[in-house]
Amino acid sequence: MSNQSMNDNDNLSATNLDAVLADAERVSKSGSAPRYTRDQAESAMLDLAAREAREGEGVCNAYARLCKGDARMDALYGLAEAASIAEIEAATKAAPQDDRFYPMLLDLAQMRKRAGETIEAACSRLLAEDPVVRDAYAASQGL
Repeated sequence: MSNQSMNDNDNLSATNLDAVLADAERVSKSGSAPRYTRDQAESAMLDLAAREAREGEGVCNAYARLCKGDARMDALYGLAEAASIAEIEAATKAAPQDDRFYPMLLDLAQMRKRAGETIEAACSRLLAEDPVVRDAYAASQGL
């Protein structure tokens, strides 16, 4: 999965939002690998809500309205799920298969990853910052 250049804190331009929507449609129809990350798909969902907000309607209310049956929002949600699965599968393939520590680390990284952070980056951060994770790694490696 290649990450398209997008700043997570900035709204997508109409062109980028259209590109993410097109990828979401492609993924939903073909089951192909997504070109965007889960964070980027979720950002696109918020940007779609901002773009589609009615007069006097906040982004949160527009988001809730679009979540009820809007095909574009459904496709973006599917894209986010597919991207999450692809990220986890890529990280799992990189991990040694005979070690129980790595699946637990991947689950923890998925739960505690920050906005814009990949699973791999979250694993690295947890190993560097969390003493419990560091100790579990040391124990799993016989250190």
